[in-house]
Amino acid sequence: MKKNINKLVLAVVFGLSITGCAKPNNDFTNEESKDEVRGNCEVRECIKELKTSNSIEEINDVIGFEAEKSEYSESYKWQLSEKNWITLDNTGTSPILQATIDKSMVKNENNDFSVYQDIKKLLDSGKSLTYKEMVEKLGGVEGTLAGKTSTSDRYIWVDKNEQTFSATFSISGKNKGKCTIISLR
Repeated sequence: MKKNINKLVLAVVFGLSITGCAKPNNDFTNEESKDEVRGNCEVRECIKELKTSNSIEEINDVIGFEAEKSEYSESYKWQLSEKNWITLDNTGTSPILQATIDKSMVKNENNDFSVYQDIKKLLDSGKSLTYKEMVEKLGGVEGTLAGKTSTSDRYIWVDKNEQTFSATFSISGKNKGKCTIISLR
């Protein structure tokens, strides 16, 4: 009888070790599928619809929920998903809208940042490029709007290595439509 009980216990232990009783390991789950979007629009669409002159209430209406206000400043944040959000910084003389965008959403293998130094030399010499000319220089890929002030729009391009090229274009004044600042990181 004792041998039968031992065999039964061994059979149960062996059976459990083969089938497993632990929570399944989902190492192969697509991380992007976990990044659920919240609100009325996806981050790239929301930033296009917003203006720096919008009130907090108007921005809440566009995005679809109320902002989290910083307890230290006049800054507001709309967390659209785990990796994407919009902020409004009202602490200075001119409001700044910024979109933080997951690079994997906008990266493109056709972006060519080898022209960065050439573009930098143009800007340093006082010459500039329009948005359309910048798109041509960077391989024909449209940029993604990532920031706004009352006087400028900032676009980003991300290459296959997730390197980010940023260009700011004036939307008013004597430099209207021209690139004023670039960065590569």
